[in-house]
Amino acid sequence: MSWFSRSRRETASAVAQEEVGPDIHKSLALTALLESMRRKGQGLRILDLGSAVGGNVEFLSQLGCKLHIADLYASRSTSVEGEELGQEFFEQLFPPDTRFDVVLAWDLFNYLQRKEMARLGVLLRRNCRPGALIFALMWIQKQIPAQPIRFRIQENGQLVYERRTALERPGPRYPPAEITGLLKGFQVDRSFLLRHGIQESLFVRADEEDETRAI
Repeated sequence: MSWFSRSRRETASAVAQEEVGPDIHKSLALTALLESMRRKGQGLRILDLGSAVGGNVEFLSQLGCKLHIADLYASRSTSVEGEELGQEFFEQLFPPDTRFDVVLAWDLFNYLQRKEMARLGVLLRRNCRPGALIFALMWIQKQIPAQPIRFRIQENGQLVYERRTALERPGPRYPPAEITGLLKGFQVDRSFLLRHGIQESLFVRADEEDETRAI
């Protein structure tokens, strides 16, 4: 079953399909990421794999970042329903000559199959500089939202969670260690388990010397 495939619960009543209000949670991993970005200074290149959110664009622009948005959810909607995402799908999302310092993956890894994750990892490794950080949110519950959440960055390190639907689907419950096995060239820098069922993680891109020692 491919990511963003239709949930069996989409046969629920129209009431269940009404958009639910946003939740706000303190993000420890985001706070750590922003601190790292501020230390490194302006000019960082960021790849945002989520949808374009005006407030996020403005916030990151104020930090002097150069932002590239590759909306995986919107791009996936143009593919055949239920079809596994091939390498060519991910290739089209990446500017081939750009190297990124930060990747905002949000909760999108929860909606990828293992093979799809590995294919995405090939491109992330190629397009990220050594020391680059990936910010990812992994659901640990058995059920997750049927569609990825839209996140809004707050100045105080909080994240606004805007669910697109009240419907749910089974979650893959990937542990961080499995993600690093699929994202070759990355390792867990830090991870936080939050009370509302989210495992926040920062993955760091190893440098070439570290990769050679790991072989």
